Order: sequence, then structure tokens, then C-alpha cells
Amino acid sequence: MMKKGQAAMEFLMTYGWAILVVLAAVGALAYFGVLDTSSLFPEKCDFGGQGLSCIDKPSMDDAADTITLALKNNLGEKVTITSVTATDDCASLDDWEVCDEIANCGSALNNATNVTNDQGFLLQLTCSTDGLEGKFKSDVTVTYTNTETGLPHAVTGQLRGKA
Repeated sequence: MMKKGQAAMEFLMTYGWAILVVLAAVGALAYFGVLDTSSLFPEKCDFGGQGLSCIDKPSMDDAADTITLALKNNLGEKVTITSVTATDDCASLDDWEVCDEIANCGSALNNATNVTNDQGFLLQLTCSTDGLEGKFKSDVTVTYTNTETGLPHAVTGQLRGKA
């Protein structure tokens, strides 16, 4: 009489072990880079509603090692962007600049630039690493000072894209 429960338990255990082995194999393939899930994810620029918002996905130029972000100031106040840092594929950030249009990037609008409320602007980052080849991932932190109060703040956004 007790054999019915044992047969059901053995059936479930066999399938449980089989599922566990398949999950371990998929995890090992992903860990060693055979399964590359980053190709499944779309390009994105996300500052998470922290006052700076992305207008478009990031544009990456692997030949010049630059990333250009189209951002908008939604903080409600005029701010001065004082510094920009990055991690991961752009961890060694050489330079950054704020531009009002792409043709003006590379001019004297560099560093400590005022951005009024509701103004769109471009933020161009120059990386010294070769991480911009193919897929790209980075966290970018923009530090700004509220011109009315003089208080410094920082906003971090996530970038992902293809060069």
C-alpha cells in the first residue's frame, strides 16, 4: 500500500534532478561567455527619473572612443554640470563636455557648463579604453550644482548599446 507514494516521489525527484542539471549547464554556459545574453537586451539610456532624462539612446563611435548622450534637464532649476564619471567599459574616462548640438562638441563649451531647466543638451564622453568595440555597458554619474542654492548633487544612469 505504501508503494504508490514512493513511486510518485521517485518520479518527481528524477525530474527535479534533470531540471537542476539543465539549469546548472545553462548557468555555466552564461558564466563562461558561451551564452551572451547582452545581445538580447536593447540599447538604453536610463537615469531613472532623477531629474536628468534621456531623450534618445546613446550614440557610440568606436573609432573616436566617444559616447554621446542626449539629455534633458528636468530638475526644475538651472544647474551647472561640474563633473562626469563612468564605470565598466568606460572606466578610464579621459574627458567630457556639454554641447548644445553635435557640431559644437569639441569646442570651448567644455566642463562647468550651465544648463537651464527644460533644456536639452548633449553630453559627450571620451573613453581611453577600447571597450567601445561591439557591445558597450557603463554607469555614468553626472555631478551638478544647483545654481540657486549652490548645493552639489549627483545622478547616476545606466548606458547600454552597440558601437
